[in-house]
Amino acid sequence: MFWRKVPVDDAYHAWLTVGFERRLLVVVRTITALTRLLDILSLVERDHRIQVVFTCDEENPAIFHAGVPQVLDRLGAAVVPWALAAKTRFDLVLAASENDALHELDGPVVLVPHGIGFQKYYPGGEITSGMNPSRLLRDGEVVPAALALSHGIQREQLRFAAPAVLERAVVVGDPCHDRMLASVHRAAHYRAALGTGRRTLVALASTWGRHSLFGTTPELPGLLVNALPVDEYQVAVILHPGVWAAHGPWQIRAWLGEAIGRGLALIAPERGWQATLVAADCVLSDEGSAALYAAAVDKPLLLAAGKSRTTVAGSPLAALAGQAHRLDPGGDLRAQIESIRDSHRAGSHQAVVAQAIEHEGGSADRLTGLLYRFLDLTEPEDPAFPPVHAPVVPEARLASFVASVDFDGAVAVVERFPHTSATLPMRHVVAHAEQAELRELDGAAVVWSEMDGSDPAALLAGWPAARLAAATDDTRCAVLLREGDSYELTAPGVAPIALASLAYALVTRREPVAGRHRLRIGGRVFDVTSTRRG
Repeated sequence: MFWRKVPVDDAYHAWLTVGFERRLLVVVRTITALTRLLDILSLVERDHRIQVVFTCDEENPAIFHAGVPQVLDRLGAAVVPWALAAKTRFDLVLAASENDALHELDGPVVLVPHGIGFQKYYPGGEITSGMNPSRLLRDGEVVPAALALSHGIQREQLRFAAPAVLERAVVVGDPCHDRMLASVHRAAHYRAALGTGRRTLVALASTWGRHSLFGTTPELPGLLVNALPVDEYQVAVILHPGVWAAHGPWQIRAWLGEAIGRGLALIAPERGWQATLVAADCVLSDEGSAALYAAAVDKPLLLAAGKSRTTVAGSPLAALAGQAHRLDPGGDLRAQIESIRDSHRAGSHQAVVAQAIEHEGGSADRLTGLLYRFLDLTEPEDPAFPPVHAPVVPEARLASFVASVDFDGAVAVVERFPHTSATLPMRHVVAHAEQAELRELDGAAVVWSEMDGSDPAALLAGWPAARLAAATDDTRCAVLLREGDSYELTAPGVAPIALASLAYALVTRREPVAGRHRLRIGGRVFDVTSTRRG
C-alpha cells in the first residue's frame, strides 16, 4: 500500500505548515466518494495557499473500500493515516459519506452527497443514504459544519430524517452535473477517445447489488454487442465502483472479456463515466444516479425492467422511474434502442431534473463561497469547473465477425456483427488468420491478414472452407478468389476488411468484381473502386 508517511511528531506539524496558509483534509471512503470529491477539489486544487491531503479509515473500511489506496497512489496524492489525521488540526475537512467517524477529526466538516442528491435507501431499511441521523449526530451534537444539498426540496427530507442538522444545510446545486455541463462541448473529443466515430454510442450504466442491471442481467453487455452492427453502434459499460470493489477488476474483465474482444468499451471506475454519458446517444440504466445524470444531460433513456427496492419514494429518481421507458432484455434490443433514440424529445426529462438539481450551472460559485468561508481566505475570481477527463479504453479490433450483404437496387448493403445466430442475407464469417479462434476460422468464408508479408494463396490452402482470402492495410483490401482471380478494392472512409464482404457477395451472385460499385455501411453510401490484379 502506498502512503506518503511522516512521523507523528512536531516535524509532521512543521511539514504541514510550510509554504501555505491552510490545510484541507479529504476523507475518502470509496472510489464513488473520491470521484465526487475530486470534482469539488477542482475548485481549490490550484490555490497555492492550500495544502490538500487525503485520508481513509483503513481500520474501519467501507464494504466497497477496495481500490481506494491504489487510485490515490495513481493520483500521486499526499495520504496520511487516519490516526495521524485525527491528531492534526485542519482548516477544512471535506467528505462525501457520513459513514466515516468524522467526529474524530479536528476541523469543520463539509459533507456532500456522493450521488445526485439523496435518492436511495440503505439496503434493507428506510434510512436515506446520506441522511443517517446516527452518523450525522454524535452525543447529541451535529457533526458536519455544513451539509450540501443539490436542491431545496431536500430540506424536507432532512427535516424528517435528522431535523437537528437542518440549520447546517446549504443548497449548492450539483457539482458533478455542472462539471458535465462544462464538458458538453467536448463530446466529439470523448467519442474520439472511445473510438466511436459516427456510430451510435450506447452507454449501459449499472449500480451495484443483486437487483441492479448488471446483477440481474450480467449477460446484457454481450447481448448488446452481438445484436448491434459494429459499423453503426458502439457499446460502453459503466459499472458502479462498488461492483469493481466487490468483485475485483480481474473478475469484471474476465466476465466481460468475450464482449470486450468483440468491441465493448469498459469504462474504468475512477475515470470516464461522466465523459461517456456526455458522449452517449442513448443510455440504458437501472435506478442509480447515472440514470438521473443521463437525464440531466438530456439523453434518451431506457431503464431496466422492475422497480428498485432502494429508490426513495417520492424522490426525483422515483419520478424518473415512473415515466421512463423500460428495457426488455429478451426482446429485440436494436429495435428498442432505435425506437427510444429516434423518439426522444429534447427536454423531456427536464421536469424531473428540476426537482433534483437547483441552481443549475451555479454550484461552482456556491461551493467556492462555502469552502473559502471555512478556509477564511479570499475567493478566486470567476470559479468554474474544468471539463472532465476523457475515458481511456484499449483500441478495439475485431478478430472475426459475421457479415451479411443485401442489395438495394445497385447498392450493396453490408452489416457486420461480432457474433450472431440470426438469419441474415448472404451470411458469412470473416476471420483473421492469426487472431481469430480455430472455431471461427474453421467455418470462415473469408480469411484475412495484414497486407505486409501475407500470402493469400497460403491462407486458401490452409483453410479449405474459405471462399476467398483477403489482405488489408489502412486503405486497401486485396482479395484472392479460390478460382485464382485477384482484385484490389478501395473506398475512402470504409474499413478495408468490409470490402472483402462486398467481393464475397459479388462472387456469390456471379457478378464482376472489377469495376465501380456502391456500398452502404453504417448508414452511409460509399463509392468503391475495384481493379483486377496480375
